[in-house]
Amino acid sequence: MSSATETWKGLSLPWQVAFEEAWASFRAGNFGVGAVVTDPAEENAIVTVGRNRVMQTQRAPRTLSGNMTAHAEMNAFAELDTFDAEGLHLYTTLEPCLMCAAAAMQLKVAHVHYAAADEFYAGVSDVWASSSVTATRTPTMTMSFDSPLAGFARLLPMAFTLDQFPGRSAEQLARSVHPGLAELIDRLRDDTAWAQIRQSGTCHRALGHLWDDLAAIT
Repeated sequence: MSSATETWKGLSLPWQVAFEEAWASFRAGNFGVGAVVTDPAEENAIVTVGRNRVMQTQRAPRTLSGNMTAHAEMNAFAELDTFDAEGLHLYTTLEPCLMCAAAAMQLKVAHVHYAAADEFYAGVSDVWASSSVTATRTPTMTMSFDSPLAGFARLLPMAFTLDQFPGRSAEQLARSVHPGLAELIDRLRDDTAWAQIRQSGTCHRALGHLWDDLAAIT
């Protein structure tokens, strides 16, 4: 298996930026999801970026924050200068939720690449097929990783869920589907090296710190 450094260097720029945005979101006390919109017609040039800001109260133009609309994908969409996102691609570290998937349809996103599946929305994509409007607008979707990178992408928002919603259905589902990740998250609470990385470390450094544990899990 490749090392964390080899894997990171092998990522395309949109994926590196998406993970960096997810890490910035996580460090700021949010769900830890990052998103990037690209233009495949321009060699996948980055058009906009966004991060989850649900717990942040700072207000900035064309940025959502401080409530549950402030998802990474929604913030990436909010930065668009175009009328819609027709023909553009969305890269996101976590499979889009109902709101973000619907926004992608409304904006005519061509393709969604996601790093990790969100078990909370398993099977929801089947719902879109029941309507002619959503069926014709649903972008194609690709889960891009099945390596420790997918585990890292799922761990960041899952850590927020386990901390913020103890005992609720979201935590219970996450623990049942990802027991290894849940155990790792619980151990990280007492990991002083991880605390230091979370305070001032890079996404690459965080991935390296967790790589062996994630490899053992995934």
